[in-house]
Amino acid sequence: LKPFFMFLILYVVFSSVSGQVGNLSSRQYAVYLLSGLVIYTFFQEGIIWGMNSIMERADLILKINFKRDIVVISALTMALINFGINLLIIGVIGVVLGMHFSLLSIAYILLIGLVMFLGLYGIAFFTSIWMVYIRDLTHITELVLQLMFYASAVFFPIELIPEKYRFIVRYNPIAIFIQSVREALTNQNIVNLEFVLGSLIFVIILVIVGNIYFKKKVLKVAEHF
Repeated sequence: LKPFFMFLILYVVFSSVSGQVGNLSSRQYAVYLLSGLVIYTFFQEGIIWGMNSIMERADLILKINFKRDIVVISALTMALINFGINLLIIGVIGVVLGMHFSLLSIAYILLIGLVMFLGLYGIAFFTSIWMVYIRDLTHITELVLQLMFYASAVFFPIELIPEKYRFIVRYNPIAIFIQSVREALTNQNIVNLEFVLGSLIFVIILVIVGNIYFKKKVLKVAEHF
């Protein structure tokens, strides 16, 4: 529900100023804004839940012998389920507003979701271990995520950013994913395909390396609970 409450606030604020935001009509902006919030919420939940997964199951880890990576994948699966539900809601809202979605654009959005999920999975292999040793990591991460939110053009078109500052968005992977999903939803365009496919290769490698690191380090975490 969090992205939808934020959506209502931001939509009322920005759409009330003018009948359109940038080059977007009020209907387009509704889907544009909501898709950005949903993508970023998925990223935020995946980072935080994955990072806290080991610590939150410390009592279980101390009592039962099981594969420790299960707690990581379960935390990220919950984030993925939320993401899937939110995407369905966006689809319903888009249809109600008279928008049409092609099968190609839907498939592309699902591909981006897969890339993000694998990336979050790979990151969580590292951060869930680091969290055991660095308890202040939560506060640092929350600050970084807050800064990234404003650097990802979540609630406004990139065209509204002064040219000299646009590099912040152009070189921000999350912003690129958000813009790609928005183009697929609002204009049925497939953009940044090379970046998405390159990211897929990168996150697969990240998962493999992260899994090796996790299996090596997780055996000793119980000593630090």
